[in-house]
Amino acid sequence: MNLKKILIGAAAIFSIYAPVANAEVVVVQGSGSTESAAIQDAKRQAVEEVVGVILKSESSMVNFNLVYDAMNVRAQGYVKSFKILNKKKSGEMIDITAQVDISSDQGSELMKDMEVIMSLNDPRLAVVTEYYGDDGGENFKRYAEMCNSAIRQELIKRGFTHVVDKPANVDYIIVGKLTVGKGRAITLPNFNDLSKPQMTQMETGLTKNEAIIDCKIKKADTDEIIGEFHANGSNIGSSSGSLDNQTVLQLAGKAAQEVRTIFNLEASKVFKSVKIVAQSSDSGKLMQLENYLRQVQGVTGVYVRSMSNGKCIIDVSTGLSPQNLHRSLSEVVKNKFPIRLQSFSSTVLEISI
Repeated sequence: MNLKKILIGAAAIFSIYAPVANAEVVVVQGSGSTESAAIQDAKRQAVEEVVGVILKSESSMVNFNLVYDAMNVRAQGYVKSFKILNKKKSGEMIDITAQVDISSDQGSELMKDMEVIMSLNDPRLAVVTEYYGDDGGENFKRYAEMCNSAIRQELIKRGFTHVVDKPANVDYIIVGKLTVGKGRAITLPNFNDLSKPQMTQMETGLTKNEAIIDCKIKKADTDEIIGEFHANGSNIGSSSGSLDNQTVLQLAGKAAQEVRTIFNLEASKVFKSVKIVAQSSDSGKLMQLENYLRQVQGVTGVYVRSMSNGKCIIDVSTGLSPQNLHRSLSEVVKNKFPIRLQSFSSTVLEISI
């Protein structure tokens, strides 16, 4: 084999296993009763492998089901490219080997949601939507349950795994008051009849339906309100029944996004301090670490608790999560020496340098 072929082969191997910018290429096995099911299984395993590297602390792994459940819904969006390398049938099952290019950007929407959920210890949420107002009568009260269910499903898509409809044994209660309008007929000016002093209106056969919801999110144990919001939805169509459904579902999506925003803010309050456990064979680097930590934006205090046998324990007062603290510290240190992430939990960051 000549040198050119050796270099080409080495490049091909490197392309499979080496991370690229915000992505990582892995080779995985997948199986299923159909080829489509096997492909989906391979995609989920690829995402699990990459995300599992990022979320590998003990506490994160305990909650790894929440990551996996979210990936079941959103794995497709995580896959940048997919190539089947081998396929075979084993009895009733189809097995494939695939090369999958996975987004590994820790700033992605999924990873941000996972950080928030884990920082809140994967909270149990109750969604309770009540119909409010008499503009739709008894027939419209069924939309409260539809909205309730739709908000729960939207939150599950965003990674929350414990979302229920009963406000018992939960951490947070989302209380919504829903109003669905009767529907307003849409008319247009009648330009064909300009002889009258006041322009007449002609019917379009279309109706505009609107729905609004006012929500409060409360801590179940203290009844403290951590956030409030107002969301609305509207749709135009010819079928009143299906139009109402579409309007409520649109409203639920907006409400879930507002809930997510409020929990982002709540999670940011959780981080008061982070314990860093740093290991290195070079004691000089461990001694420099304190100074670099003080340069990180968002760090208000650094306290070295112990340093011996190549191990240093530091308490850091900060509003940053352990993951964000690691990223910010790496940016401050840059090329001076590497900061390798070993594991993290909601309050502990383990690194090696």
